[in-house]
Amino acid sequence: MEKYFLIGKSEEKIRLDKFLKNQFKNFSRAYLQKLIKQGLVLVNNRAVKPNYSLAAGDKIGVQITETPTAALILEPDTSIPLEILYEDNDVIVINKQAGLSVHPSQSTPKGTLANALLARYPEIKNVGEDPLRPGIVHRLDKDTSGVMIAVKNDRAFQFLKNQFQGRQAIKKYVALVSDRIKERRGIISEPIGRFKTKQIVGAKPRKGLRVKKTRPAVTEYEVLKYLDGYTLVAAFPKTGRMHQLRVHFAFIGHPIVGDQKYGLKKDRLLLNRQFLHASELTLKLPNGQTKTFKSDLPADLKDFLDSDILLKSRNKRNKHE
Repeated sequence: MEKYFLIGKSEEKIRLDKFLKNQFKNFSRAYLQKLIKQGLVLVNNRAVKPNYSLAAGDKIGVQITETPTAALILEPDTSIPLEILYEDNDVIVINKQAGLSVHPSQSTPKGTLANALLARYPEIKNVGEDPLRPGIVHRLDKDTSGVMIAVKNDRAFQFLKNQFQGRQAIKKYVALVSDRIKERRGIISEPIGRFKTKQIVGAKPRKGLRVKKTRPAVTEYEVLKYLDGYTLVAAFPKTGRMHQLRVHFAFIGHPIVGDQKYGLKKDRLLLNRQFLHASELTLKLPNGQTKTFKSDLPADLKDFLDSDILLKSRNKRNKHE
């Protein structure tokens, strides 16, 4: 399906992806952004970025490559539990549980954090840039637990968005990775791009393939504890790329335990989700206060560290070496 649009003065300065979302309400914004990045949306016969600011007279051509099964509509859901760590007139700090997607998508149309937030805070319905992500400033992966912050108004949204984009928010994660990391402290500075269904490091060609449209990504880490065949680390992402920590640790040969997408096969069976927890978030709030929000390791990760599963796994591997 092909569609064409001519931009008038009333549509000037609107982001391209936002304009398309208004035209194609049955498609998610993420899908439309994907079309733009794939060059299937042209402005004046040239490819542009999703954040391109429209000008009067722009001619847009769109090639839709699939038909959605149903329109994505965000509905409040009171059945989803929320653990609130902090709240004021501007922000909500949540201790997100593992297994909870942050916002709806074609694969997860309901039962997300956004559904729960809308049920508890209906006033956030139109806050932010995407109606499927009201109040959402940043994300955690579905199977990553820990500290997340959301907002109640557009002023707070822009205030915190600027901090995350300006790398002023300090994020700390705890992760269990495979094998022993030799350096007690380190920095992983490798650009990340998308290849098929994965995010991968794309600075150099591998197996004849080069990942296009990579973006800079930096992760600092320090060793917290050495276990038998594994390392518990604190990780500090300085950028906010999709799956950044999971991709970076896999790249240096120490993938996160339990990671079904980037982890080692032998370690995927040990835990039913990646051992990755957002333990601290430090930032300045719209009220002028700078605060640090903390979340302890959840019970499933604590129990895993205290169990003898890791030792048995190491012993079993030694027998086969």
